[in-house]
Amino acid sequence: MIRETNNPESLSAIGYGAWEAGGGGTWGPNPSDDQVVRSIHAAFDAGVNWIDTAEVYGGGGGSERMVGEAVAGRPEVKVCTKVAPEQEEHFTDKGMRAALEESLTRLGRDRVDVYLLHWPSESLPVDRPWKTLVDLKAEGLVGAIGLSNFPAADVEQCAATGELDYLQIQASLLHRTELAEFGPLCRRYGVGLMAYGPLAYGLLTGAMDPRQELTDWRGGVVGADDFFCVENYARFFEPTARARHERTVEALRPLAAASGQGLSLPGMALAWLLAQSGVTSAIAGTRNPVHAAANAASAHHTLTEDELARISALLDTVHTVH
Repeated sequence: MIRETNNPESLSAIGYGAWEAGGGGTWGPNPSDDQVVRSIHAAFDAGVNWIDTAEVYGGGGGSERMVGEAVAGRPEVKVCTKVAPEQEEHFTDKGMRAALEESLTRLGRDRVDVYLLHWPSESLPVDRPWKTLVDLKAEGLVGAIGLSNFPAADVEQCAATGELDYLQIQASLLHRTELAEFGPLCRRYGVGLMAYGPLAYGLLTGAMDPRQELTDWRGGVVGADDFFCVENYARFFEPTARARHERTVEALRPLAAASGQGLSLPGMALAWLLAQSGVTSAIAGTRNPVHAAANAASAHHTLTEDELARISALLDTVHTVH
């Protein structure tokens, strides 16, 4: 299913998220590169028409190279990647153009369909890299442009230029704060809203054993110098937070079973997110081909008003991170 509203690249309602597929120190090594590519292809074959990656995923462009292999011979699949101020020069005009060229080489493409600033620079105001993004779009080197993980003031500043196509935020049944903050802003400016982390990094699959010791970033050690991993470990996987979320997941499970649509828990979680006002697409990542196809199928499920009301009522009664 493709949502046309605030969606200039006609991205499907489910996108494939290739952060995990990059492997590396954050997620741990891939089971095999072949399995990852099969997972990506399973998503494409089930109707997903775009993939999300970034130059920093997998370390040294590892995710982009994997994506390049997966999209080879599939020109109809659109690619979204991101440029980061991990090297501050990447947010200068010269540095961003060089970074884009490196990404295009890894991706095997001559154009990026969606190009985003990954997070704010500590030293450069947003208008500096934003001007370069606008220029790259005008030159046809990229299609749509946008922001990821930026504060509302920066988002509003870029949206006011009339050039902001997409905003990427974190959102799920277990983390709804950013939906409340950025949903109205995106609707006001006509900006497409991409939601990453829609299954709360495995918690909303309902398949995680509470006794399971996690050895990737979710265990709190790997990537400890990464602000994203530090914040989200505390938000989701610190023992007290994880136990609280697992109680919520168990409370949600019967609602999926009672949906009458044969929905799994993750299917319901994705359908719920897509039902939220202003959400253009949910970015779901997995290294399992079966799960990739199931995630894609969630785009075809529409929750009823009664089902949405039941979910809202449950969330109002449990202690989740808002």
